[in-house]
Amino acid sequence: MHNALLKFAIATVMLFTVAAYATPTERVTVVLETELGRVVLAIDTNRTPLAAAYFLDYIDRGQYDGATLYRSLPMDGEAIPQLVQGGVLKDALNSTQPIDLASYGVKTLLPEWTTTAESGTRHRRGSVSLARDLLDTGHVIPEIVFSLRDISRMDSGENNPPDGRGFPVIGEVITGMDIIDAVSQRETQGATNIAFLQGQILSTPVPITRAYRQQPLNN
Repeated sequence: MHNALLKFAIATVMLFTVAAYATPTERVTVVLETELGRVVLAIDTNRTPLAAAYFLDYIDRGQYDGATLYRSLPMDGEAIPQLVQGGVLKDALNSTQPIDLASYGVKTLLPEWTTTAESGTRHRRGSVSLARDLLDTGHVIPEIVFSLRDISRMDSGENNPPDGRGFPVIGEVITGMDIIDAVSQRETQGATNIAFLQGQILSTPVPITRAYRQQPLNN
């Protein structure tokens, strides 16, 4: 990514951090309305302030309205899927040119975040985390990852590719895991030009018609 974009991302994250720490016990409810029903999330701004604030900014700006749930896969060689991924990058999967994330609405990246070791969180069934730009910068991007079962290789640790930092868990699913389970069982013969994603893209992605935050949940 360009230096100017990275500087803007860092400056933006600093602003987000102040807001996140203003109410350290707050868990924010986020609703994803899909064509299969509502998925309700509790976002933890206390243990994962940087990544949570980053995600909530995209929610508040309506960036997920019209996004999709588009990826399902196991990560341990088993037949049962471990994760479902969604966001705004479905169309980027068929790009024949180097992917410019900004052209798909990802105008800021997150270079620093609280790892699972630092936050005390884990990728387990129902957890929600954010993906990373593994094709370029390694920074966190606003693509949502839902864990269907334990995915220890996504937690921070010395054997975790590409750098041991893992992926930031930002909260959990309160209601709607049945919908995420249903998404995970869809056919995965969707087109992609990215080799390692072959066989992981849904033939018929599930639209997120609207995504928004509700009132805070007090711990």
